[in-house]
Amino acid sequence: MQVQFLNDRLAPTVESQPSVELHHWRILKRGNGDLHLAAQMDSGSLRVTSKLQCMELSRGIIRTDSGRSYQLCAQPEDDEVLHAIIQLNALISLHMISGDVSQVIWDAINAGAWPVGGTPLLLPPQ
Repeated sequence: MQVQFLNDRLAPTVESQPSVELHHWRILKRGNGDLHLAAQMDSGSLRVTSKLQCMELSRGIIRTDSGRSYQLCAQPEDDEVLHAIIQLNALISLHMISGDVSQVIWDAINAGAWPVGGTPLLLPPQ
């Protein structure tokens, strides 16, 4: 099976879109440990973010290296087809994915804290 994504383009500038609410998302880990959001936007387009920088756990807001903020408004995408599309698009952008930490992050948001004894995957904003 061959899949091709058409109309590939850059995201709007951070100045024109400083924050985004996400309802269909996954957080993927690269082999070097960097985390990236992969999502379907409300417009239907797909996006893979720059490296995740920090997270305001109590509000479910993640900031990327670009400076844009993403609010996770719903649990990680669990529809099998959409999940596969999001992940495949991310694989094209990131070239390698070593893991998916979406549920760990969502559980921390719901609990308001990282698991006891565990290392936070994202640090709080400075």
